[in-house]
Amino acid sequence: TSLPIPELINLFNLKSKYDPKSPYSASKAAADFFIRSYGNTYNIKFIIIHCTNNYGPYQYPEKLIPLTILRCIQKKKIPIYGKGTNVREWIYVEDHSRAIEYIIENCNHGEVYNIGTGYEITNLDLINKLLQILNLNTEKIEYVKDRLGHDRRYAIDSTKLRNLGWMPYFDFDTAMHKTIDWYTENKNWWQSLKYKK
Repeated sequence: TSLPIPELINLFNLKSKYDPKSPYSASKAAADFFIRSYGNTYNIKFIIIHCTNNYGPYQYPEKLIPLTILRCIQKKKIPIYGKGTNVREWIYVEDHSRAIEYIIENCNHGEVYNIGTGYEITNLDLINKLLQILNLNTEKIEYVKDRLGHDRRYAIDSTKLRNLGWMPYFDFDTAMHKTIDWYTENKNWWQSLKYKK
């Protein structure tokens, strides 16, 4: 059964205040401030974009989706933090790339744009979806201690960019099948990384 999306946490929108909860998110916030400061100090043209979670070919196996796919292929246990209730919004990497190109060609310097699809799913539901596609059962799931500073929800309001004419092309299920096929057909790539986890 699906787990509820934590509605108490709002979408990240263009008016949201920076409030990093971990060193990782603090580094992202710092990057935005550096870009703005260089633009203002040296009159450098800039555009800031925020994107939701990516997935697709060539993603390093430490990330949730490729890690899960590779562990399924290798018949290994699949770790999931906490109870798996953390929610993420996902975008296929080709849609992200198309959005960047669209912003460069159509949008104004000095502005901020969010890139998202609106497709949100809990980590547990995502892993169950992958297991179903790969004809495996939930016995492969292994619950592990939650990560420090683990945000409950990543979701982004991309209304501004959508109103300018950009829309994601891929639906989640279609792109996920493409992603699984890529990792299945490119074992030489991920085996060459010697990633062990």
